[in-house]
Amino acid sequence: MSGATNIHATALRLAGRGLLLRGPSGSGKSALALAVLRRAEAAGLEAALVADDQVLVAREGDRLGARAPEAITGLIEIRGIGILPERHVTHTLLDLVVELVPREAVERMPDAARRVEIAGIGLRAVRLAERDPSFGADILLTLAASHAFWQAGKPG
Repeated sequence: MSGATNIHATALRLAGRGLLLRGPSGSGKSALALAVLRRAEAAGLEAALVADDQVLVAREGDRLGARAPEAITGLIEIRGIGILPERHVTHTLLDLVVELVPREAVERMPDAARRVEIAGIGLRAVRLAERDPSFGADILLTLAASHAFWQAGKPG
């Protein structure tokens, strides 16, 4: 991934889709990632960490690829515990940006086609309440299985 940009985020692969979790430090990106990974495992869904805290992103044609910097590949920080190894993949193409925001900033009925631009690529985006990993994980697993959600967010 030449020309990659290092961004403050966490990336996952869930049920064949790449997710980029963004939010300020302490918003619960790593906690949400762990909750998603454990719930997916229990549900028999494919899920793996791509990168925690730092994600290298780069254009790959009309998509955005993500990977971890070499020094932190396969590692996740658990606040109050430390840095631990986690099941991971080395790369994913991103499909969804999850923005962790204060609860009052989460819209009740958001625009289904909401997008954010990263490195010149428009990506589908949703907002979830920060510091609520259990509820956030349940939402993301529900979305992973929802054909209607992915169809509704197609550009054009």
